[in-house]
Amino acid sequence: MSTRILYLHFLIGLLLSPTLSAQVLETKTQNSEKIRGTRFIPCPNFTGKPYLYDKFLFGEIEFTDGTKIANIGLSYCTYRDELVYYNPNISAQILIDKISLRGFLIQDSKDKTHIFRRLHSTGYSHDESFYEVLSEGKISFLAYRKVNLEPCDTYYSKSGLAYQPAFTYFLYSPDKGFSALNLNRSSFLSKFSKPNQKVVKKLLRKNGIFIADESSMVKALILTKQKGIDLVF
Repeated sequence: MSTRILYLHFLIGLLLSPTLSAQVLETKTQNSEKIRGTRFIPCPNFTGKPYLYDKFLFGEIEFTDGTKIANIGLSYCTYRDELVYYNPNISAQILIDKISLRGFLIQDSKDKTHIFRRLHSTGYSHDESFYEVLSEGKISFLAYRKVNLEPCDTYYSKSGLAYQPAFTYFLYSPDKGFSALNLNRSSFLSKFSKPNQKVVKKLLRKNGIFIADESSMVKALILTKQKGIDLVF
């Protein structure tokens, strides 16, 4: 597909894009005036999900100075790595200035809290980005919830374009930075010293942990931490 056609599809999608569902959320704090940002331009309407959730959910933001604002409507745009705030006073979606934030949390429809931190990832294509904290500690397990708009077969999307998840995972510590991690056993074992790799392999087998997704990786990390086996990267 030529660049010209791709651009045409993008432009049409932008013009036809519906506003992200913003149910009426009553802000329960008096500090919303501290939020700084610009009007949010909704993502083009293509097959797939450019947002973490299809509607605004209650959450909390934390500024770099430690100030927090809770119980406000938030949506995370995974396509652009942007945090959006719904201001009910003016019925508008506001793109919050990323550099002003330390992080945020969103509570999903199942009452599960998702915590995100803004981090500088030197050595990777994205610099200042939001990462979901899947497991926190001296060494944390993070997910970068990136979604890309990519060409696809027309049987999947008539426009020939679709949003495709491109999540990446990392181990992170403030002093050592980021280390890429795949959701499988071999990648996990590579984060331990050679002598400990056999020990960890046996431990995983004994506890019936087969690493194939986020939850099983979290279980493996918790187990090795409880056993005092240090990660190395």
